[in-house]
Amino acid sequence: MVLMCSTRAEYLLEISQELARFNIEWRRQFRCPTCLRDYPLDSKEITEEHIIPVSQGGKVTTFLCKSCNSMFGAKQTRWLSDWIDLNEGGTPFHGDPRKQKVKVSSNGNTLTASLSMGEDGGIDIFPDKSRSDPKQYEAYWKDKTATNIKIDIQTPVFANEDALGVGFLTAAYGLFFKHFGYSFIFQTILDPVREQILNPDKLIIKWNYLLEIPKPWILEPGVGLMRFGDDIFPVAIIYDHIVILPNSKKLHPDTTSSENTSTKIISLDPSAASRFQGRCLGPAIVLCDFQPLIEPDFVRKATVPPQHIWIDGW
Repeated sequence: MVLMCSTRAEYLLEISQELARFNIEWRRQFRCPTCLRDYPLDSKEITEEHIIPVSQGGKVTTFLCKSCNSMFGAKQTRWLSDWIDLNEGGTPFHGDPRKQKVKVSSNGNTLTASLSMGEDGGIDIFPDKSRSDPKQYEAYWKDKTATNIKIDIQTPVFANEDALGVGFLTAAYGLFFKHFGYSFIFQTILDPVREQILNPDKLIIKWNYLLEIPKPWILEPGVGLMRFGDDIFPVAIIYDHIVILPNSKKLHPDTTSSENTSTKIISLDPSAASRFQGRCLGPAIVLCDFQPLIEPDFVRKATVPPQHIWIDGW
């Protein structure tokens, strides 16, 4: 069952109607999927979030509160954007000098520079007077004895790999909220995932939830399932990684070895796939091969009894 909507207000109303199916007292409210705070539907604190950063061409969106959206943009989403930018640029450094730090020094004098790939395949360095210390810049060029020139190329995303991983996790979590709504969000087993997303600078999740894939899916983030031996887990394909999320019974697979694993992409019904919020209406229990993958347990006695959604197995 799907509701056809065309405006932001209608999309939020759809989300609110789903929320009321869990508890009628929550009608005409929006609950942020990450911090779980409630807002009235007309609140300016409800914002649209891009699963893949819009700066990288991302078009798939969902909703968050303004506080969470702002924090993600300054932290984990920032590094996800930089990672995509770096990989799409085809060079070992950012083409945008605002993201790429380069210092050239000799005899104690340092200047700031930008980089580009030369036509011969070499790296061209361009001193930037506007971003350099004026005295050191002048002293550098006046020094006729310079023999040892040091070039320091810093790519901050590599120094923030943990937060980058949380960027992939955040995108995957938002994508599942878009498609499976509060049925996915209202699982207590996701509490450590939410805690990790809200604390990207801390190591909270200690299991491996990322698998790298050879082909980037930059504009086509998707949801699917992955079988690890006998266990099945929800996964999301975010750019060049598969993100493994907890199923309703287990936080993570016993191993992420490629042996005895297989992946299945979930194709949504066309009437839902193109919509802003292409979700099923909860409460819903999602099963595959008789394994419950999504089973909301926040609300023990929902306003509307849960429906069962079966996904074709292997």
